[in-house]
Amino acid sequence: MPHDARLGEVDSLDERYGRRHAGRPWWRRPVPLVAAVLLGVLVVAYGVWVAVVQSSGPSATEITHRVLDASSAEITFAVTREPGTAVRCTVQALDEASTEVGIAQVDVPAGPAATVQETTVVRTTARSVTVGVQGCVPLDR
Repeated sequence: MPHDARLGEVDSLDERYGRRHAGRPWWRRPVPLVAAVLLGVLVVAYGVWVAVVQSSGPSATEITHRVLDASSAEITFAVTREPGTAVRCTVQALDEASTEVGIAQVDVPAGPAATVQETTVVRTTARSVTVGVQGCVPLDR
């Protein structure tokens, strides 16, 4: 058999630069496989935890909104919360560039109903094009 000079050259370059020959892919080696599976389980667990934490507080759903004039807008929304819990919702009015032109805090008193409807007028510094509920938080009283 003739000696292939190029094969020897490749081997010496691998030795010189510390390259390893292609072995088994990472998913066929136990340590990287276990690490990847554990990382996947942690990512899924974190996602479930975030979903549970996010869904445990009060929420608001817009029913309707309208721009009254250049300095005010009105919104009607439904708030869902634990019965007997007072809630504060932040309502925001935006102009056509999505810049905030008005904001209001709406306190929803505690009551026996899980879902209540609120209507409020937001004063604005310029004409708004939309009004929405940024979010609601329970009030500690």
